[in-house]
Amino acid sequence: MIELIATTESLEQGIKLLDNGADCVVTGEEIFGLRLPGYLTDEEIGKLIKHAHANGKQVVVAANAILHNDKIALARDYLKRMKALKVDKLLVGDTGLIQIMKDPELYIPYIYDASVLTTSSGQVNFWKKYGAIAALVAREVPYVELEHLVSKAELPVVTQVYGAQCIQQSKRNLLDNYFNFIGKEPLNFEERHLFISEPGKDETHYSIYQDSHGTHVFANNDIHLMEQLPLLYEINANKWYLDGLYTPGEDFVTVVKAYDQARRHLEMNKWDNKIISSLDEAVKKVHPANREMDTGFFLYTADKVQ
Repeated sequence: MIELIATTESLEQGIKLLDNGADCVVTGEEIFGLRLPGYLTDEEIGKLIKHAHANGKQVVVAANAILHNDKIALARDYLKRMKALKVDKLLVGDTGLIQIMKDPELYIPYIYDASVLTTSSGQVNFWKKYGAIAALVAREVPYVELEHLVSKAELPVVTQVYGAQCIQQSKRNLLDNYFNFIGKEPLNFEERHLFISEPGKDETHYSIYQDSHGTHVFANNDIHLMEQLPLLYEINANKWYLDGLYTPGEDFVTVVKAYDQARRHLEMNKWDNKIISSLDEAVKKVHPANREMDTGFFLYTADKVQ
């Protein structure tokens, strides 16, 4: 059975996503959550959880940030709050947080998410020993490697099928530093509307923004694997992650609807070129005009990804 996991920017959008195909929504707050499209209060998370559970669905709270000393000190209280809210799962990548969750009173089932580091079945299986119940595989893993990884993994593997892909994070406030260097007033970095280009390569346009976790840079193109979904289905990579960081509001709800229809057609064995074309066009129609899409690393040969 295919599961759709989608990020949400707000309580209102989260409810719509759950009502329109998402089996699970990913939310969180700014201290522990990394690269979320929006932040929710504990009260809002609680309301979202109640709506999800009333409809047989789930809520994952993102605690996937790299936690330095100031933030790890808040972890125990944070975990107690999330348990009190009856959060279904966490999204976790920091080993310090995993260490704290060895305490049974603080443990919450979690999806292991170490971003670019989750590239092998050995790593997935290692974290199973420490409480992980699934793993979000790195976006850089191509299909030829993913097929092998899934067959050897002892946990379900989550694969991103839509949305932005982060290619670099620095703890430094690089945008502050840049504007200070050129002697200009800093912009509002958290609106996420800035792009940078490589010297002499005007066609490059990497999205960049800054928050309390540092500076985040994203690939030129967002991932869109609508045409490749049968390949994932064939190898039982059936947990699909959709990231709405740069696709706001109703547009992202429309994207999730399209992927929901895609999984239903696959499960009913009614997948054909006409359906692919229709659903692909539905996504392209609402995808942000200033962001292009491709298949990322998915179709790369094994020797091309080093």
